[in-house]
Amino acid sequence: MKNQGSALPIENAIEKAIELLRKGEVVAIPTETVYGLAADALNSEAVARLFELKKRPKIDPVIVHCYGASHVFAFVRNLPEPARLLATTYWPGPLTLVLEKKDSIPDIVSAGLPFAGFRVPKHPLTLKLIEKLGRPLAAPSANRFGKISPTTAQAVFEEFNHLIPLILDGGPCPVGIESTVISFAHDPPLLLRYGAITKEEIEKRIGPLTVPAPNTAWNLAPGRFPKHYAPSVPVEIISSLSEIPYWKRKNAGLIFWGREETSGFKVVKNLSKEKSLIEAAANFFQMLRELDKSSIEKIYALLLPEEGLGKAINERIKKAAGSSSP
Repeated sequence: MKNQGSALPIENAIEKAIELLRKGEVVAIPTETVYGLAADALNSEAVARLFELKKRPKIDPVIVHCYGASHVFAFVRNLPEPARLLATTYWPGPLTLVLEKKDSIPDIVSAGLPFAGFRVPKHPLTLKLIEKLGRPLAAPSANRFGKISPTTAQAVFEEFNHLIPLILDGGPCPVGIESTVISFAHDPPLLLRYGAITKEEIEKRIGPLTVPAPNTAWNLAPGRFPKHYAPSVPVEIISSLSEIPYWKRKNAGLIFWGREETSGFKVVKNLSKEKSLIEAAANFFQMLRELDKSSIEKIYALLLPEEGLGKAINERIKKAAGSSSP
């Protein structure tokens, strides 16, 4: 656990995090998806500090993290039965449900909307922290707004060292991409963000979902802005390596999967040689971050198959490139 540059035992770190959160401070927490910057969700001033640290516009809502479904339901009114079914099926896990909030959740959390995103993270440290704190946490990803999401404590440290007092180090995030977001502010429900729990899985449980056009409904959930998850180096999506002549490769990086010939690129990151979507998702943000630190002029990206978890990874590649393609 990183505490202003020093390490703390786990139990001590959790107690320290609770102490800081009760004072209105912001700390970093691990989840199964990505690391989050966390503040007491019921403390408007603490949440405002969170927005300030991330340089996040207040029109972009943040997700409320709770320790169990019953904890979420305490802050929700008019819970639809399909939402209850998804909650009891997938929580704790990488699923966010946008539900009508009670007044106890401040408007700053939901960008002034009557609905807020809720989830129960599947990480033992963070679940223990929230339960012992006894209050929900507002926790967007622990990176500057629009930049690459962190999947290790070190990545958080590099971005927020000396700006936050504590980073709970829970190891690398096993899922590696943000939660699926389903909104029950509409009927039928909206799929606002692809994630590890696929559209097909959810539709088997509750029926058809509506998917808004790309880069619309931008204030209804995190990650809806046209450019997001972006490195400082430009990202260009290609359909084939043959598109890139060798003279363009020498100062460029490549992110892809499989066993294609990739000679000539300065840096190559292979998400999964065996073409495992689970492995590719777990590696994606960390490999994108490594490319961004590699003194290259451009990152070329090959999209993955547009199915299941591949849709979630592709959505992030397109956002990193600032692409409006669906």
